[in-house]
Formats: sequence, C-alpha cells, structure tokens
Amino acid sequence: MRYIVNDVAAVPNGGGVYSILEDFYLDVLKNDHENEWFFILAGKFFPESDNVKIIVREDLKKGKIKKLLFELFNGRNYINRLNPDVYISLQNIITYGVKASKQIVYLHQPIPFQNEKNFSFFKKREAKLAIYQKIIGHFIKKSLHDIKPTIIVQTDWMKEAAAKQCNIKKENIIVRHPEVNIGNEKKAYHGNGKHFFYPASGFLYKNHDIIGKAISILNKNGIDDFKIDFTLAADQLNIKSKNINYIGHQSRKYIMKKYESDVLIFPSYIESFGLPLIEAAVSGDIILAADTIFARELLKNYNNAYFFKYNDADSLSELMKKIINHEIKADGTRLSINDNGERLLKTIMNITTEKKDVE
Repeated sequence: MRYIVNDVAAVPNGGGVYSILEDFYLDVLKNDHENEWFFILAGKFFPESDNVKIIVREDLKKGKIKKLLFELFNGRNYINRLNPDVYISLQNIITYGVKASKQIVYLHQPIPFQNEKNFSFFKKREAKLAIYQKIIGHFIKKSLHDIKPTIIVQTDWMKEAAAKQCNIKKENIIVRHPEVNIGNEKKAYHGNGKHFFYPASGFLYKNHDIIGKAISILNKNGIDDFKIDFTLAADQLNIKSKNINYIGHQSRKYIMKKYESDVLIFPSYIESFGLPLIEAAVSGDIILAADTIFARELLKNYNNAYFFKYNDADSLSELMKKIINHEIKADGTRLSINDNGERLLKTIMNITTEKKDVE
C-alpha cells in the first residue's frame, strides 16, 4: 500500500507538533519495510530508506493562506498524482478532493474546540490565537464534516467536542492517547515542598502569568523560601522574580527525574492531552492543575491532584502556601493506568489493514 502523510506544519523546535511527527516518522522508518511511505514536509528533517521518502514543500510554510489554499483547492491535484491508497493528515485539517480509499486525520489541536477562552482579534497577545480559533478552526471543522475521514484524537473530551462541533458520528472518531513513560525504576515523589516546576512552551494559553501573580501574592505575605523552574529561556517570558529559575528546554529524562523532587504546577487551560499531568501522576507527584475538562479527565482517579481556576492567582498561591508549609503532602500512591497509550503507527495500521492488532 502507498501511504501519503501531510505535515508541513511541523518543524524542528516546534514543540509537541514536531514531536508527534518525529516519533511517527522514525517508527515507520524502523518498523515498516513493506509499504510505501511519502511524507510531505517543510524540510528533509529525517533519514530516508528505500520505502520511506520525504517530499519537501517548504513553500507551504511561507504563509497560512497559501497552506489553507493547498488544503481547500490545489492540494488535491498534487496529492492525487502520488496515487495514495491511504492519505494521512497530521495537521488537523483534511485536504479536499483526495482520491485515497482511506483518509485519516490526527486531530490534536484543541484551540478551536475548547470553551475555556474566547480569544480576541483586538488584543495583541491574542490576535493570532483568535485567527486560529475562529477562522482556521472553521475550516478544520468544515473539512472534517464534509469529508468525514477517520479521526484520531487523544482524549474523550476531544471526541465529544469534535463530534458535536463538526456534526459527525462518534463512530468516525478513535481515542488513542500518546504512550506514557511509566518505567518502574523511577522513585515516587519525595520532595520537601520548596521546589515547583512547570515544563511547558511559552504560548499564551500555557498561562505562566498566573504563576507570576501567585508568586507576588506569596512574597507580599512574607513567603519567599521556594523556587519554581520554567523550561524556557529568560527572554521568552516577561516575568521577573528571584523565585523563578529559567532552565531552558530539557530532555524527557530530565523532566521525569524532576517529578521525584518537584511539585508540578500545570496552569495551562488549553490542551488536547496534557502529558505532564499523567507523567507526574504515575510518579506519585503532587499536582496543582488548572480546573479544566482535560485535567479532570486525566486525573479523575488520582488522589494527589489539587485544582484551581486558571485565572485565580489567590487560589493557586493558597495551594502553594499549603505545600510549602507541609499542610499538603503526597500520600505515596501513584496513578495506576491500564491503558498506556499506543504508538500512532500501530493505530494507523489497525485502521488501514484487516489485521486486528498490529505490533
């Protein structure tokens, strides 16, 4: 079979979007030597093989309008010339007019589907997000409604939202969350309550500002014997405090180690999945999370999670104070998960072949 994968949106240092592509591509390269694969990407980011090739379309990264026109109008001719049996979009929207017998969309962008925040075109920090939420999001939903591909999402809440907002049958939507690192060699949380951390990019909805406000409240009340690590460079945020360490991007191994000693603060109010929540919970860590539909879904069976309204700095500062003063302690239990997630390649193979369970 010939598989065509479209993901020109993903580029190195592009955060989770690129991680999804990288994991999937390298899995294909290593484990599928029978089928033909063509990846339409913005650059030759990975090695190729006899059956796995990259087609570079860097031009589609030069503007959102050009990329959108490709998906709506002229992309069909380009893709159909490749004679796909299976067409896969890893970038949320499905291309109109593709003649593949099977079409799949990996829907992992929650901004158009969430109800936590209505972004404004008239606020400088929100304008780009408003465009994605209200304009790009409209075309994403319309394409899924019109073409009705098989849709892969990471959470039940995304399945419910997509089915309702795209007016499509739930039977067309498959829930498969990413694999979670739950190695038994890790120690459970044994921190002293003085160290917190937040592994996240600098997008507005990651909501670092609320942590900055909570720090100010604690400082005003004479509490300053604590540290918070952000996985960003100091010039990526306009938050200055002696309580914050900007440690930059870190490896997954480093982050997993942090769950043993540092309390996770997770104020993000828009996520498709929120992997750090699960990683921290299987490590027995204390978690302070914004009270959102995705956090409630992921942490519904976990004892050491405490929730605050995402824009309520007083509530967050009060929880932090209780941890610093040892009024909140981890109870030593970890989240037990029966479903450790699934590789994207395995999910796609199970969709496109007659085999019930592909390794």
